[in-house]
Amino acid sequence: MRLSSTRPLSRGFAVALAAAALALSPAVAHADDTPTVTTTSPAPTVTTSTSSSSTSTSSATSTSSSGSTSAPATTDGSTTSTTSPSSATTTTSATGSATSTTSASAAKSAESLVPFGRATSRLAKALPGGSSAQADYAAGFVARTLAAGDDHYNYPGSTYFDGGNTIDAILGLDGAGVGRDQADAAYAYLVAHLGDYDGANAASQYAGPTAKALLAVVVHGGDPTDVNGVNLVQALDDALGAVEPGRYSDLPVDCGFAQCDYSNTTGQSLALIAVGRATGEIPEDALQFLLAQQCPDGGFRGDPSADGCTSDADATAFAAQAVLGAGEDDAAGAALDFLAGHQQANGGLVNQDGQVNANTTAVAGQAFAAAGMTDELTAAQGFLASLQMDCTFAAGLRGGVAFTAADYSALKADPGNADALGRAERATTQSTLALAGGSLLDVTKDGATAATPAPSCSTATSTSSTSSTTTHAGAPGTRTPAAPATDPGSLAFTGAQVWPLALIALALILVGALALVSTRRRGGAHA
Repeated sequence: MRLSSTRPLSRGFAVALAAAALALSPAVAHADDTPTVTTTSPAPTVTTSTSSSSTSTSSATSTSSSGSTSAPATTDGSTTSTTSPSSATTTTSATGSATSTTSASAAKSAESLVPFGRATSRLAKALPGGSSAQADYAAGFVARTLAAGDDHYNYPGSTYFDGGNTIDAILGLDGAGVGRDQADAAYAYLVAHLGDYDGANAASQYAGPTAKALLAVVVHGGDPTDVNGVNLVQALDDALGAVEPGRYSDLPVDCGFAQCDYSNTTGQSLALIAVGRATGEIPEDALQFLLAQQCPDGGFRGDPSADGCTSDADATAFAAQAVLGAGEDDAAGAALDFLAGHQQANGGLVNQDGQVNANTTAVAGQAFAAAGMTDELTAAQGFLASLQMDCTFAAGLRGGVAFTAADYSALKADPGNADALGRAERATTQSTLALAGGSLLDVTKDGATAATPAPSCSTATSTSSTSSTTTHAGAPGTRTPAAPATDPGSLAFTGAQVWPLALIALALILVGALALVSTRRRGGAHA
């Protein structure tokens, strides 16, 4: 997708709007495709780092703990066709997603391609089983909030299309295997408004959003070479190496502003995953650029242009999945070890702002799922479940996952807390896929049911005429908000190893019975 060499003032307006959005929703660890903007209010912390592993590093601006990929287009209007689709042959890949081999070429040179997919890695393991009741319950919240927003999300406090969170919602519903009708509606909205998201309507092309849109198209069964007239595979190929070798960058290179390229490690990872799933191969130089962002501690820095090498958990979670798919098992193992080593006792992970939060935990959970790391995934799911709003919350909030324990308490006290609700909408989309035990390497809409489960909470009367809360199938029960980090909730979650708990419970029952018998014998307890 070749674009003009100048960028209109709408780009500057987009950046200003993104800054306002970040200020309205601070410190959300989310792949939301917004540019990194320096603010004086509580904005995500800047991460700075250097590459440690492979090839040369680059220069760039800060990236936030939100895992942002690049600047969103915020102009209104329908999608503008900027490229013509090339002919393609469609086959089916090993992951079950559509594989498209284009005559226009998916990369610069056939000699520079490497295979991509689960089969390339000895570490990647598919987890047994399917989604969980907690994932279904989260999917219900996602479906309700999407429907209430005309099948899409907007940036918090604005009327501008939040394509990144809408895509996360589609991936979450597809991963949970429910809500296909609502996912289809959200996908249709994304396709119709693609230019508002990937920059085409601002005569630009943002690499991160383009990559994330391509991933959504592949996952949801669309044709990546013709998305409302746009060939997304070719668009990313055009962005590759535009600024420096191997880097997927924003276009045009000369936009007329002080900074034109907001691409970062998360966007690079998404591009590799999306292109890999669309074509079965990825450019070698793009893979090497990503590997160059890995720090000595195994994590990945979020900003390829920063000095030094400070690992970012969010960027590492995305990068771990990308290098797993590329068969770079040493790099993947180090990244996964970094994530596991930074997992708290309660299962949560911390973002660059020092907050133990749902978004960072969710994307790390997706990486654990990609590698079949059941213990770490189970712990992450337990933390997410502890933040899932249950039957004690207002009906409209049930199933949603609060961003932090503080937001959990705030929404219980005030269901209308707009800031906390906005963060919950963004946290729940990524949490749904993690609760379902899915990853970006394998999520697909295949087999998804049309309807979304609608668990309900009711009050039942016991035989002693006292009221008690009844938890129906698929709905989380009452949890104690004061200890969200240690209580995984009352529902089963994917990957949990329940037999050790069952043995412990049985042992406790037997000990209790023996103690009761002993007491009755010695103390003459009444029958």
